[in-house]
Amino acid sequence: LTRDLPSIETLPQFLNPPDGLLLQPTRIYDRTRENILFTFAPNDSARRYIPLSDSNPQYLPKSLAEAVIAKTDPKFWQHSGYSLADLTNPDSHVTLAQRLVFDLLLFNEEPSLQRALRERILAAQITAHFGRTQIIEWYLNSANFGRYAYGAETAAQLYFGKSATQLSTAESAILAAVSDSPSLNPYDAPQTALERGIATIQLMQTQGLISDEATANALGESPLFQTPPPATPQFAAAFVNLLLAQLDSQIPRARIERGGL
Repeated sequence: LTRDLPSIETLPQFLNPPDGLLLQPTRIYDRTRENILFTFAPNDSARRYIPLSDSNPQYLPKSLAEAVIAKTDPKFWQHSGYSLADLTNPDSHVTLAQRLVFDLLLFNEEPSLQRALRERILAAQITAHFGRTQIIEWYLNSANFGRYAYGAETAAQLYFGKSATQLSTAESAILAAVSDSPSLNPYDAPQTALERGIATIQLMQTQGLISDEATANALGESPLFQTPPPATPQFAAAFVNLLLAQLDSQIPRARIERGGL
């Protein structure tokens, strides 16, 4: 089980600013390495990593972390980073720490009971070594929010036209729900995204993460989504598709889209 376990020190190399590998989206170039043919991101710029804070308005709002925890990992602050629930389901990653491990450290391993156990071992290790606050901060800055938007800042700019530091509670709840099911995002399923945001607000209240007054205020909001950007012409589409087909046996498509390649 523990032979050849990936090093948990890989996570800071992937995620921490200013040089974290995943802060750059994956780009496909032509043979000269000068012309970009395709970028797995809403735009070609680097991703912005924003720390999490209870009070600093320049950091990610507490409401975003609380919404993600309510939706995805309600016992986040109590458990040791892993859960034995759904152990035999290879597609279930019950905790935020397990999701980080699966997405970034074990993405190339075949589904099996062995991988599930290794995932939980590593989740326990990163929780003990880095702490829960670092784990939720890493998750918020790397999660998939659909439409090649990875990280809360990219998603907030794409769907709401604002920085993640300015998200309201209702907007945070919508993004938390989207991170749980990226295909149900405000562009591809706007009504569903709104409904799942409302359900997340109610979860936050049920779990005691926000007061009744804050719940009423959040439910009274009317979040506005940006107009989806027009489709841009794809250069050398046949070449890009051929490249991705050839890479498929070596690197999973989800890992390519996540960035840093």
